[in-house]
Amino acid sequence: MKVKAIIFILFVALFGCRKDTGPNVTLNGALTDCPANFSCNYSYYDNADFTNIKLPVQGNYRVFWYDSQNTVSCGTIIQFYFKIPLTVSSFEFSSNQIVAGQIIAQDIDCLCCGRAVLATEPIGGEIKGKRTDATHWLINASIVFGLTYNKAPVDTLVVNQYFTLQKLP
Repeated sequence: MKVKAIIFILFVALFGCRKDTGPNVTLNGALTDCPANFSCNYSYYDNADFTNIKLPVQGNYRVFWYDSQNTVSCGTIIQFYFKIPLTVSSFEFSSNQIVAGQIIAQDIDCLCCGRAVLATEPIGGEIKGKRTDATHWLINASIVFGLTYNKAPVDTLVVNQYFTLQKLP
């Protein structure tokens, strides 16, 4: 009986206790590319903050900023940005946090094309990030956009990319 108890205790000690290493952030396959005819920005800023859709300003956070914009015509603009404490080396935003507005995300469809612009907002998704070195973070983001009036999904943005430290504008 003592041998079984000792084996049980060893089993619990070996497999029951493990260090929490934060969210599982991997390359999820290949890095995502910027779509053809778009320019994309994958940046983050230390000692920054934001108050609206303008570029980051001086502050007490680490701000991550993604945007893609059609370079050929007045077309789609997609962007998201969010802030985290300067002291963390990994993070995770759940679908509930995204819907609650802890990140800012916009999917703006062709403002000057002469057609109706769909009013969308984030209705789900997930964002994970982990520092890879002194000037880079690997970000896995999937943001589902839905119609503002009925939350029906219309687009999903997937970004699996390294974000690079930039100086504040």
